Amino acid sequence: MSDTDPYQISTIEELRAHYDAPSPLILRSKLDFLHDHMLRYMRLAPIVCIASETEAGLDASPRGGEPGFVKPLDRKTLAFADWPGNNKMETFSNVIENGRIGMLFMAPRLDVFLRINGPAIVTRDPAVLERLVEQGKTPKAAVKVTVREAYFHCGKAFRRSGLWKPEGWADTSDFPSVGKVLSDMAKITELSVEQLDAFYNHGLEHELY
Repeated sequence: MSDTDPYQISTIEELRAHYDAPSPLILRSKLDFLHDHMLRYMRLAPIVCIASETEAGLDASPRGGEPGFVKPLDRKTLAFADWPGNNKMETFSNVIENGRIGMLFMAPRLDVFLRINGPAIVTRDPAVLERLVEQGKTPKAAVKVTVREAYFHCGKAFRRSGLWKPEGWADTSDFPSVGKVLSDMAKITELSVEQLDAFYNHGLEHELY
């Protein structure tokens, strides 16, 4: 971290002095198991952001599926599948190397997040994979997470962003296609933008599972 900013907050003591203390009620709502309300929220959530740790730093990656695609195995463990992607396998590699993740669940129209943190492993357990079948497909592997922290997070970010309000969404009509972005960033010359777009769109249409 740079030390050239004279306004830098560099200690926890400084940080806590700068902000109010969290409400005791909020602290009491952090659990080490999946409460009934959390299980219901998970059944409604079609997307979750996964935070994992690398030797070089941190990584965040989205996972999506049918609402409830992340499955509770019991009150202390849950699992989510590996589905076709870019085959970089960054999240799975990070779990193997560092053994822990953070999860942020989102359910449309609900102005509250669900956050779960804990140790994790990559598994090929047939019983777990069978629980994670989607669209008639069984995943090759899954991440199994032990719940160490589970709690609901204030939805003010949703309200500020207007994420669930289409009338507030920015106009994206002039944003370049994925093929154009890849061509410009990676200096791809062997394929045209149209070919890159076709390749990307084929994956979205036919290679989700």
